[in-house]
Amino acid sequence: MDKKLKCYLSYIDKAAKHPNKELLNFHRDELRQFQHERFIHLIVTMFFALFMVIFFILFLVLGLSELSNGPSGKLVLACCGGLTIVLLIVTLFYVRHYYQLENGTQKLEEYTSKLHGHDYYRKK
Repeated sequence: MDKKLKCYLSYIDKAAKHPNKELLNFHRDELRQFQHERFIHLIVTMFFALFMVIFFILFLVLGLSELSNGPSGKLVLACCGGLTIVLLIVTLFYVRHYYQLENGTQKLEEYTSKLHGHDYYRKK
């Protein structure tokens, strides 16, 4: 998705110099797709973060309780700790990816006004 966003940003930057109705409609469709993708990644990121927090709390509760004294308790504690670490790493990658999608989509939204002939985002 990062490559597609970069390619489209490059394309629309060049094409926005000569706006027309067909380009505006095409841009709206692409913007909707990127916004949808951004929304889906937000939901996925939130679920991974939620599960990470749940397993971290479970890890803390098991670590502080006497349930983890036996061999099976230590195994469950180790599994919760391992899952927490894995979910933390995956969540960090999802946050990074979502950050890039969010920034790219905001850049595309700037081009929408440019294609309409209103350059509100013009740098002064």
